[in-house]
Amino acid sequence: MQKWKRCAWYGFGFFQIVVFLAAAVKPANAYVDPGSGLLFLQVGGSMLAGAMFVLRAKIRKLFGLGNPAETKEQPKSDSADDASAGTEA
Repeated sequence: MQKWKRCAWYGFGFFQIVVFLAAAVKPANAYVDPGSGLLFLQVGGSMLAGAMFVLRAKIRKLFGLGNPAETKEQPKSDSADDASAGTEA
């Protein structure tokens, strides 16, 4: 029963906030250009692209992608053997 009382109190509080916000509405004396929506879209897209750029390493790790050079085994070079062979002769 306590759960229902708590839920009722939260619902009543939410209702009071909605009524207050509806009563406090003032007219907005401003002009919104039709191109403003595209500006907001551009800002949102830029934020998304920036976040992906900053978090690109974590995104690669999440999808299991990585640098292919890191995952392949590097063949052993014989440069050390060649250097020692040149000094022995």
